Amino acid sequence: MSRDWTLDAPCRGRDGFTPSEDDWSTTADLKRLCGPQLAVCGPCPFHAVCIATVKPAQARFDGVAGGRLWCNGEVVDALDDVFEDELTEPKLRASCGTEAGAKDHRRHGERVCPSCAQAEREMSARRKAAKARQPQQLQLDFATT
Repeated sequence: MSRDWTLDAPCRGRDGFTPSEDDWSTTADLKRLCGPQLAVCGPCPFHAVCIATVKPAQARFDGVAGGRLWCNGEVVDALDDVFEDELTEPKLRASCGTEAGAKDHRRHGERVCPSCAQAEREMSARRKAAKARQPQQLQLDFATT
């Protein structure tokens, strides 16, 4: 299983991404309270997995997730460098976070979730390292000149 992405997320341990319902009543209030937190999402490589985990549209989320500010499950503000395909919430499967999980996504015609993509990269690197450690076979040429 791959390492939990939340351990490496820039927002880990920070407050202010989801305001208390008592603190705001309008979209302008929400932008004032949570808008500054968008900057924390800038360098984050986990926009898509954050959206897949929070499911802001489905949960009618209010706050910052995946490089966007959400109000009632709709994007009201976003960083300049976010991509529309990150909004697609891939189905999270029991096998997510593994190479088999990536194959499951492809078998079902889905975009591979970030945790499965990471697991694939790690497995590929391990295979490459193992192949490099294998002794090279010497090929002899017995043809006469």
